Amino acid sequence: MSSVPSPLATRRLPAAPLIKCDFELGSVRGLSPRALELHLGLYEGYVTEVNLLLEQLSEFPAAAGELSTKDRLERDGLVRRYAFEQNGVFLHETFFEALGGGRGSPAANGAFSDAVDISYGGLDAWKQDVVELGKTRGVGWVITCRSRSENRLLNVWVDDHTRGLIPGFDPVVAFDLWEHAYLLDFKPSRRPDYLQVLFDNMNWDVVESRCV
Repeated sequence: MSSVPSPLATRRLPAAPLIKCDFELGSVRGLSPRALELHLGLYEGYVTEVNLLLEQLSEFPAAAGELSTKDRLERDGLVRRYAFEQNGVFLHETFFEALGGGRGSPAANGAFSDAVDISYGGLDAWKQDVVELGKTRGVGWVITCRSRSENRLLNVWVDDHTRGLIPGFDPVVAFDLWEHAYLLDFKPSRRPDYLQVLFDNMNWDVVESRCV
């Protein structure tokens, strides 16, 4: 920051740093170890950036009125970046946590299966909708979100990490469609094949836990 803060300015306390998660991916089939390694490295980069941004934001006064115009613009830029980086952490953790190797199919009497039946008429129809959304041009995510007020699901396309998420809906399945997630193993025209690999490696117990 360029300005010298007032000695009486109230400072934000730095937030506790994020700790990167470890994921059990040894049983994943259809994605190369090198692709998974590079992808995990990118996830760790988001964790690093979030912690850096939290530290930088803590240097600003808690009261925005104490900021100069220049410092306000700097802080605003950091806040915008924070949303991108934090969502990058959250969506990658949602993705990797459920990528634990094939677990057959979701429990027939579980909350996820009930929601799929209500919302899409069955598991195959839900998968097909994911695949169709996955053909969206550009980089981003297909997210299966669940309404907090009722057990209904909605597949959405999210540009980057932020544009398209719906307040009141919790992500229960995340499909990473940034090219870094699959390009070592699949050409861009083979996104449907990549998505099938994700379906085959889905840990449905994790998905079910997000619907309780």
